[in-house]
Amino acid sequence: MASKRGRALPGRAGWGLTAAAAAVLSGCSSLLDVKNPNNVVEDALTNPGAATAIANGAGATVTRALTAIFAPYGTVTDEFTYVGSRDGYGYADRGEVSDPFNEFADAAFPEMAEARWTTSAAVKRLKEFNTAGTLVEKNDLARALLYQSIIFTAIGEMFDDFVIDADKTGSYTNPGAPGLPLGEGNIVAVFDSAIAQTTEGLAVPGLTRDNKIRLLAMRARAKHSKAIWAKLNGANGAPVATPVANPLVSDAGADADAAAALVEMGAADYKFKLTPQTQTLGFPNVGNDLNNRLELRTGDSQAGTPSSLCRTADCDSWVDPNAGGNAIDSTTLKDPVSGTIDLVFRANVTECCVKGTQNGQGDLVPLTIISAREMLLIRAEHALAGGNTAGFTTYINQLRALSSQTPYAGTPAAQEMLHKTRFVNLYNQGKRLMDMHRFGIKARKWVPEAEAYAKACFFPVMNIERSTHPEDFVKPLCRP
Repeated sequence: MASKRGRALPGRAGWGLTAAAAAVLSGCSSLLDVKNPNNVVEDALTNPGAATAIANGAGATVTRALTAIFAPYGTVTDEFTYVGSRDGYGYADRGEVSDPFNEFADAAFPEMAEARWTTSAAVKRLKEFNTAGTLVEKNDLARALLYQSIIFTAIGEMFDDFVIDADKTGSYTNPGAPGLPLGEGNIVAVFDSAIAQTTEGLAVPGLTRDNKIRLLAMRARAKHSKAIWAKLNGANGAPVATPVANPLVSDAGADADAAAALVEMGAADYKFKLTPQTQTLGFPNVGNDLNNRLELRTGDSQAGTPSSLCRTADCDSWVDPNAGGNAIDSTTLKDPVSGTIDLVFRANVTECCVKGTQNGQGDLVPLTIISAREMLLIRAEHALAGGNTAGFTTYINQLRALSSQTPYAGTPAAQEMLHKTRFVNLYNQGKRLMDMHRFGIKARKWVPEAEAYAKACFFPVMNIERSTHPEDFVKPLCRP
């Protein structure tokens, strides 16, 4: 075979081989005509026998979405700090939460949108099976409704606006149309949707104990977060100045659901977690960026110094960084009652932010969705908001008893005790920014020019969505 500038040119032998190869290929129809046994066509999802797989798929998309969004979200808050080389995380660390072009929030947005869409599609299909009398396991429908309520609630907790189907209901009625923004004054509707979804799930006959607990607790969480949203937003969704004058939430419905969930949980330290799997990870991945790529680390480092140069406990609020500044040796946060190292916080940080078997060597960080601790915090806040300090103390001490901590007896002051206990027990669960805004807590890296510094700002609809139909969007209210 001749050659010209390194490229093979067929001579006689070459042409013969080419012809022989062509004959072989034609005899095989096509070497590329191979069916992937893992492919699932749309028609297969109309089979009622696929109900469990459909519900499982909805849960997988929610897990992937939260694993993605928690990376930029945690960086905006004081939970994580930027120690790597990617500017998008650096901007988030400064408190620039409302930038539609942030690389990592932009990358996570399709994951969130896919989870919203997929859970709605799953619920629609399983309802059709149920109506037709072909849904064998009713709890598959309950789980799909649970996953749907999780993503709707998370959207409301982390976004100022979002896109839904063309009819703005999320009911999967027009899946081919571009998503329309709800509008910043209407994003609160996602909480109403989540409350309706959990209520419908609780009415499913033959509900398992776990599903009942999870649906009750998610309804309590959605109601509580909706009440926080109302404190952080004014007319037409305009962000309020922070901190707010009266940050405490008193919602009788959330309190009642939390109480009912706790009865079902019993005395156990109940937690419901979603754990990602290697084959379903998306981008970004909070575990990978914390534990392997080392773009982020847990901690709240002082302003004016790159967090990667913060290598002692002197320049971080509650961790002792390692010699490289891009991971931690230990936590230093102290319990507000005993004054000793808070071992509950250390355990939560270890689960997410210290590479090990507990998180699949870093990438597979478990995500706590609801817990007995959160239900007790909802009850404690409801009592405190109503002036019932004795009730507040009772619920806080029930929570502390789960870890055999020293009982709380009034010091520090109740509101401080509340927000510090929420920080420790709800760490890396997507609820921190709401608390920071309402209680007036600023990350040390926030700069006065950043949106989060003085206003209750969250993620906007990101550029990846805006650029496809820009005529449907206006500038986010939080943008300067």
